[in-house]
This record gives sequence, C-alpha cells and structure tokens, in this order.
Amino acid sequence: MSIQLFLLNPILRFRIKRRFKKSPDVFLLRPLMNETIELQKAPPADITITQTEFGGVPCERVAAVGARTNAAFFYIHGGGWVAGSPRTHRPLTWRLSKQIGIPVIAVDYRLAPEHVFPAGLDDCVAAYKGLIASGVPASSIIVGGDSAGGNLTLALALRLKDEGIALPAALVCLSPATDMTYSGGSVTSNAKADTFFIPETMATVEARYFPGSDPKHPYLSPLFGDMTGLPPTLFQVGSTEMLRDDSIRVAEKMKAAGVTTDLQVWPKVWHVWQLMADQLPEGEAAIRDITTFVKKHLPQ
Repeated sequence: MSIQLFLLNPILRFRIKRRFKKSPDVFLLRPLMNETIELQKAPPADITITQTEFGGVPCERVAAVGARTNAAFFYIHGGGWVAGSPRTHRPLTWRLSKQIGIPVIAVDYRLAPEHVFPAGLDDCVAAYKGLIASGVPASSIIVGGDSAGGNLTLALALRLKDEGIALPAALVCLSPATDMTYSGGSVTSNAKADTFFIPETMATVEARYFPGSDPKHPYLSPLFGDMTGLPPTLFQVGSTEMLRDDSIRVAEKMKAAGVTTDLQVWPKVWHVWQLMADQLPEGEAAIRDITTFVKKHLPQ
C-alpha cells in the first residue's frame, strides 16, 4: 500500500461516503463528479483533445502525439448512469492514449434520469457503429469502461453479438456493475469497508436508471447474459469494494464459457482508483496493466 493510498482513503471516505449517508440517492454522483474536474491536472502538452461525433453521438477524441489512426479505445465513462462525462475521465483517457499509442474515443452518452434505459446503451451502440463506419475496423477497437461504463461495456458486447455486429478485439472492465439485483455477497460484506458507497445507494438506481424494466435483463445485468463468444476481457476491481463480486462472478462465468479472462483483484483500493492516477501510484500501476493487456490483444 502506498502512502498516498493510506492518506487519501480516510479523506475520500469523509468527503464522499459521509454525504451518501446523509443522502443515499445515486444522483448525488452528479455534483460529486463535477467537483472532481477542478482537481484534475491538465493533460500534457502532447495530448490533443477534440470534440467530435460518431453515429450522431457526441464523443471526445483524446490522442497522444504519434497515436495510430487505424485503431481506437472506445471508452464508456462511469457515474451511476446519472453522472460523469468524457471531461471527468480525462486523467484516465489521456494516459490510455499515451501508453497504448492509439486514440481514445470517449462517448458522451445520454444520462438518466432525463434519459432512462436503454438510451445510454443505444448511444453506445450508435457511436460504436459510427466508429467502424469511419474506417476503424472492429478488430482494432478496444471497448472499455468503469463502474456504470463497465456495465455498458459488457451490455454493448452482448447486444452487438445479439445483433450480429462485429465484436471488438477486447474488453476492459474497471469495477463494473454487473448485477442490478445486487445478489453478490460483497454488497453486504464490504458495506463498511467500501470507501464511497452504502447499500442504500444501490437501492436508488432502479428508479433513476431503469424504472419498470426487469433488473435481470442481460443489457442491465450482464451477469445473466450468455457470455459465449465474447472477446478477451480484463477485469480490475478493489478487494474492499461493494461491487467486488460483480467482477468475480462475471469473470468466472466468462471463463466457464471459454472466454479469455483476466481478473485482477487489487488490495484495499477504492472504486475506480485508476481515475486518481494523478495522485495515486496504484492508479498508474493499474493503467500499465491495462496497457499490457490491450497491446496483447490489439493487432499491430
């Protein structure tokens, strides 16, 4: 454990978990995540950020100098389906572009509760198809995301398979939510240890994101989907997260279906710690592991 991890954990618990205890609504993530923008360090001068669109969906293109143009990392940000944007995730996306050497296309999908399920997933499908139409082959696309974005990463792959659309080269899931029934044991066993969330917050997601929909639908809960034929997948999750078992159980199901699966359970880190690579050595180390995985599965 780094000294930064040791020192930052109680600060984050006080700043975030304390607020969820007062107001458990997942919608609290919107102001919380907007506040993080002011704390970000500016990307290096050799990173170019441009606003664009694919398939009619707004996206942010993040590219390091010399990045290949025949490949891309299609990134889906997290934020409980109600918050976040490509802007909130730049500390991660610029590093992915620089270390992997490909552009990152961060999709700015529609958020709930203004746009409930499946609006966000529809946007991801449209943007992915638009990226292919722009000339980047599916075999040279990595799809990844964190938390709600990790959920959408898996849901996107399942939907692409169902619709007969070419699948990406690989998937990267960072602390994904995979079970909207919250039946994983870590939801309760890690409730106190989790740096950010409380069980009551999970209970507010349905009304905000998928009112009236079956929580076991595979596009909501990929855990209940057919994993056969999905691309190689990397999972990174923290050992003390409430969502730890969401990664473990899906990874086990994917392995049983014959999918190449790499599950990493990192000790004592918080939910989506990779986003704090500006301050946290464990964040930098996790991104290096993502880079190694992607380069292994991305055609040169």
